[in-house]
Amino acid sequence: MRKELPVSANARSVVSRLQKAGFETYIVGGAIRDMLMGRTPKDFDISTAATPEEVRQVFGRRSSRIIGKRFRLAHVYCGKELFEVATFRRAPEKNGQAQDGESPGNLIVSDNVFGSSSEDAARRDFTVNALFYDPEKREIKDFTGQGLGDIEKGVVRAIGDPALRFEEDPVRLLRALKLVGQYDFSLDSATENALFAKLPLFELASPSRRTLELEKILQSGYGDRQLEAFHDYGLLALFLPRLDRVWDSPTGGRVRELLFERNCRMEEGCFRNSLSLAAAVICLPFVEEALGRAPGSLWEPGNGAEETVEEVVDTVFLPQNLMVRVREAARRILGLVPLMAMRGERMERRIYSSRSYGHARELMCILQAVAEGDASECERFWPELPPARPPRGRKMRGRF
Repeated sequence: MRKELPVSANARSVVSRLQKAGFETYIVGGAIRDMLMGRTPKDFDISTAATPEEVRQVFGRRSSRIIGKRFRLAHVYCGKELFEVATFRRAPEKNGQAQDGESPGNLIVSDNVFGSSSEDAARRDFTVNALFYDPEKREIKDFTGQGLGDIEKGVVRAIGDPALRFEEDPVRLLRALKLVGQYDFSLDSATENALFAKLPLFELASPSRRTLELEKILQSGYGDRQLEAFHDYGLLALFLPRLDRVWDSPTGGRVRELLFERNCRMEEGCFRNSLSLAAAVICLPFVEEALGRAPGSLWEPGNGAEETVEEVVDTVFLPQNLMVRVREAARRILGLVPLMAMRGERMERRIYSSRSYGHARELMCILQAVAEGDASECERFWPELPPARPPRGRKMRGRF
């Protein structure tokens, strides 16, 4: 299929240089799906016949480096953009016969067996992620024969045997439901049946990869919808069990409400994409609950509130383990929020001097937008950048 897609100039340049060096090369995966759906890709992944070492020879040591162990690839820098350039793979090595009685024999432990472009498409997870695009020829290759149709119909379909795909990599259980939540897709019947049957395998996924997926969800503008899909299909109980337990309670409802508002404001450009802010948004209703406050009623500083905030931030996301610096930043944000709802010059000076002021200001705006439908008063009262000398005698207005 020939079609002009809005590929970035730098991505086109990387593909062109590899092709001119004699290597078959394409832009692959989610970027093609997004462009076909009229969305702007967050990045462009590239697949090529060149090995990581050959990619480095093409771009040189200053503009590229080889990373990874389980999955070796090259990072290529072009302008201010970073591109992941992976070598075509074929059917991966498997774990073989399970030795511990728990790990399935089909679990992938190494994925560095190089192959052709068609073999690479066949080993991918879902048809909508297996499209290859040549920006020089303006040609889309749909090796599975179903990817283009499934995008048009809004279907998540595993390539080949769905149960085998999930056994090979249990993180695919999560990725299938991310597509459901993000794009309002539906699972085809075979993929859905296999997902329900293989859900217990999710606990075998690498902890570091599960945490990475959590960070991607929190940083996305549609994490609320993805978490809802996880809950609907039973994955949230394995991924974020504490959130799953309160999902249908007032606390869970407030989490969803605040996260949805945060995502809306982020998409509108009101505030930057912040992992620590997203973590604080999810934790705030749990802090209210732990301190005996009704949803929407902020707590007062002191009386053990700081210890409660720390406990909530450290446990809400278990068994996933967010980075220490993210948890520390979330605690600082939550510590400022009740202070910002109080009055007085002394309190303002303490607030303005905090390095988490900007994030706390945005959380206050989110709270007011949810409570009153508009955050303009909060935005007027709290400047985007704290003044060098906080104003004297100003009083807090409004309810947050």
